[in-house]
Amino acid sequence: MKHLIVYYDGYCVFCNFWVRKLCQWDRKEGIRFAALDSPSAAQMMEVSGFDISAIDALICWNQKSAPQTASAAVFMICRKLGGIFRLVNLFEVLPYSILNRSYKVIASNRYQWFGKLGNCPLPEAKYQHKFL
Repeated sequence: MKHLIVYYDGYCVFCNFWVRKLCQWDRKEGIRFAALDSPSAAQMMEVSGFDISAIDALICWNQKSAPQTASAAVFMICRKLGGIFRLVNLFEVLPYSILNRSYKVIASNRYQWFGKLGNCPLPEAKYQHKFL
C-alpha cells in the first residue's frame, strides 16, 4: 500500500500541532509525514518533478499522481482519513481560488500568529514510525 505523504513546515508551531493531531486521527495507518526540508521531500521532487522551492504550503503526495498543495492537500488528507473527516470535502464545491486565498492568509501569517520553533521537533515515540 502506498501511503499518503504529508510534507509540512517542521519549524511551524501551527503545522506541528496539526501533524500531531493527524497522527492521532490516522487509525488506518495510511499517512506518513516529512518536513519540507527533509531528504524525503528532496526525493519526492526528484521522482515527481514537483518543485517545492516556491511553495509556502502543505504538500500531499499519494505517490501515484502529482503532489497537491494548499486546500487540495487538505481535502486529500480528509479523504484518506475517511469517516467524519470526509465532511470537510463538502467545501470542495467552493472555488479553489477562494479556498486557496484563505489558506494563503493563514500560511503567510502562521509564524506571527502561532510562532516558529528553533528546530523541527522529534515525534512522540508511539508515532515515530509515521515519519520518513
